[in-house]
Amino acid sequence: MAIAQLELSVRDHARNVKRTITKSIFLDTPVTSTPPVEVLGLVSAVYSPSKEIRAVLRETGDDKDKKRFVEIWRDDALLACKDVTDKHGIFFADDFFSSLSFSPSEKSIIYAAEKKKPSEKNSVAKFKYQQPFGEGLIGKSNPGLFLFEWESDKLSSLQYDCPAWFGQALFHPSQENKIFATGYEAAADEKTLGILFCFNHPSGIWEISLDRKEETEEETIDCQVRKLTDSHLSCRSPRVVTGDGKSTLLWIAQDTGGPHWSTASLHSCDITHSVDPSQTRTLVEKVWEPENGGFPGLYPQQLPRYAHIQWGQGDHIIVGTGWGSRYTIVLISLKDGAIRELTPVTDDIPWSWTSFLTAEGNRLLGVRSFVTRPPEVVLGEFDATGSVSWKVIHKPVLSKQLQEKLDSLTVKIVPIPERFPAETILIQHKTALEEQKIQPCITLIHGGPHAAESVTFTPSTVASALEGYTISVPNYTGSTGYGEKYIRALIGKCGTLDVGDCIQSVRHLVRTGVASEGHGCLSVEEVMEDTWALTWPASFQTCLQQSLHETLWYLLERWPLPISQIGVLLNSGLITLSFALARTSRYTDAAVQKQRSPRLITPEKYKAVYDASPIAHVHNVKAAMLLLVGDSDKRVPPIQGVNYYHALRALRGDDPDVELLMFGGEGHALDGLEASKVVWNRTAEWFNSRAVGFSAVYHQASGGVFASVSLDPRALANEFSSSREEWEEASS
Repeated sequence: MAIAQLELSVRDHARNVKRTITKSIFLDTPVTSTPPVEVLGLVSAVYSPSKEIRAVLRETGDDKDKKRFVEIWRDDALLACKDVTDKHGIFFADDFFSSLSFSPSEKSIIYAAEKKKPSEKNSVAKFKYQQPFGEGLIGKSNPGLFLFEWESDKLSSLQYDCPAWFGQALFHPSQENKIFATGYEAAADEKTLGILFCFNHPSGIWEISLDRKEETEEETIDCQVRKLTDSHLSCRSPRVVTGDGKSTLLWIAQDTGGPHWSTASLHSCDITHSVDPSQTRTLVEKVWEPENGGFPGLYPQQLPRYAHIQWGQGDHIIVGTGWGSRYTIVLISLKDGAIRELTPVTDDIPWSWTSFLTAEGNRLLGVRSFVTRPPEVVLGEFDATGSVSWKVIHKPVLSKQLQEKLDSLTVKIVPIPERFPAETILIQHKTALEEQKIQPCITLIHGGPHAAESVTFTPSTVASALEGYTISVPNYTGSTGYGEKYIRALIGKCGTLDVGDCIQSVRHLVRTGVASEGHGCLSVEEVMEDTWALTWPASFQTCLQQSLHETLWYLLERWPLPISQIGVLLNSGLITLSFALARTSRYTDAAVQKQRSPRLITPEKYKAVYDASPIAHVHNVKAAMLLLVGDSDKRVPPIQGVNYYHALRALRGDDPDVELLMFGGEGHALDGLEASKVVWNRTAEWFNSRAVGFSAVYHQASGGVFASVSLDPRALANEFSSSREEWEEASS
């Protein structure tokens, strides 16, 4: 009997907590499921290759009395439970360092946790500088790998002489003492670089060989490490596929330096008998420009943990990727890299497949949604010819009234004339179209700039539309999912090309009678998107800026290369798109050591970035401005927003059309439960009180489950909101 176990995240605003629930779905016809059960303390879990044993990382207690345990289960029998509270710090459960993998014998596991901090008695070591990993990893540092052998109740820390931090570790499928992992590397000046959404920062795929001594009681294991990938590529997501007596190591890569999120390539290496990096193959190359709407390249954040699918035509993997203004699932042949889209638009609803969850045998699970359709879990099954049949196995239950509200909206993707590939997702009320009524138009602009919006269900956007407004969500030149040519086209033109695309999207809607000029609302994020209210002061009546940048010089101080937020600003040669050689270069087979001078901000560089910064044009701002800042933002220093606020105050005195909200403990995304709720409600009040409409800010919300159903659009946004990363992770 095939069973899918789903873990779902629910936002509980009454208790101000995120709750995790689990349910099992029996996949044989007819589909049935168990009632949902809340899970407490679960950090991570994984099944062994045989599916007979399950490893669980669990935390209990509050922050003052936190306990950590490693558990090994066989069905309902607890084989081992080890208290590791005194052995290391927190478990890593993020997308970058999280590791939980069984050895081939299924007698040990490898996982990632924070190494033990020095004792307070050692006053010097306690104050040694520990570099942070930036946004999304606040409070986490010094990750380490740990090996737990439960039959002997032995926990060991892996020791290696290497200036890299390892994560995403997994065992070789047939060797007990060999591990593969992603190594995140520092720059030549030993500065740690941010990881979240910065896939251009130095990282590689590494081989870790364990020198295990059977009879020792030592709590450490010495390891030899070797980097398998070239330094000009930033690599991540090692995965192993085994079939037909062959084992293959897979990973994805992007160019080191340049745009922070560019088109990825897929690589493979046969590791059946030995690991020879010189035999690495590129299965899927970057796509420079898609032909006639064809495959635009790969844009996954990570490869799925279980991506291997088997049917009559050989071994394949399945990957979720962006494709224009929607997400889709593609099938990739491990023989020749041939690609086939499994989820093209075939009916009235152009579903966006936000997640591919897992695959086993000839079955796969995915999550799909649409602007007006909340996420649902779908089972796909291959037949002998390679055709896939789909069956919905889980979806939220909606009231008739709520479904009618969602059905009152219409959605289409509108190309922007003479600005290819720019397009906008347009959400309108059917009654307004029938009555030829022009409603206030809200333009929601994504940050990055190398990211993309999609027709995925986004709770805040739906709630905005249900208040009676037209919503326009543009993807501009530089957005992902359209080919590498258009990502590179933004280099040197950020603040002009992207802003030009977006303003032309507004003008196109005005020309076609969708919107009226001068009465729009604007919601923006990130660097050059902040220039909207400055470059076009008469086009919008009110504006919201989240986690804004005042000036850009600090980026040069913090980062050893200009990721797109600097590199795309200039093409004058003042700022280049290349890395100083990473410190791990001596671990590669063909490394060449080079000396680099310190990075200094020269007056020329300072002037260049200052002239491109919002603060240089603050005197042009005419719109009502609501500023939202998290005081723990590690991507943009909070003082940037504060300085910008005071500059506006100096120019406009006690003007009530200038307001700053500061959210304690919140990072760049402002995605905490209380913060996201306050952001949505205050934004609604801000725009509605100015009689121009409402704009949503929490762009990252998409998908989720219905904790309850309400016809109040504001409650709708609060209860639907659950970030894409929190949506179901399933294993079958």
